[in-house]
Amino acid sequence: MTGTQNPLRLRAAPLTAEGFAPFGSLAAIDASGGGAVNQGRGRRIPGIGDLMHDAAAARPVLDAYHLKPSSLPFTLACFERHVLTSQVFIPIRCAQLLLAVAPDDANGHPDVARARAFVTGDNAIIHYRAGVWHSPLIALDGPASLSMLMWEAGDARDCEEVVPPVGLEIV
Repeated sequence: MTGTQNPLRLRAAPLTAEGFAPFGSLAAIDASGGGAVNQGRGRRIPGIGDLMHDAAAARPVLDAYHLKPSSLPFTLACFERHVLTSQVFIPIRCAQLLLAVAPDDANGHPDVARARAFVTGDNAIIHYRAGVWHSPLIALDGPASLSMLMWEAGDARDCEEVVPPVGLEIV
């Protein structure tokens, strides 16, 4: 349960590689760039090259996510992180996604006062670095389907969730 104080208000910005760099990396799904593959019938577009995982997280996981749409303003219920692994989301079908990230505070919890929120379109591959506090993904403007890649150890280190001490409203 969040604290009884007035919620912090966080304005979502367009997702850019520069703005997201402290938390992870991005790639785009589009037909430009890259190199020819399959005897010239296709293109391989560069994706995420800095995926990492601890040896304890030895089991690769590739799952599908189906998200119901939400709207703004959105009140964030929790932050989560995966201390042993990078996590990647690849859109299959979506309009817009909302995500929030936060650096660690002095106690290793999400620093809500320094949180950032981003809105992205349908072509961004989102990569969270291991240990980065982030919101669960939120679909805007319609349902979303994504694939998710990470590695798991099979214990509580796979996903740590924290409820912010104050409410965080994203507009």
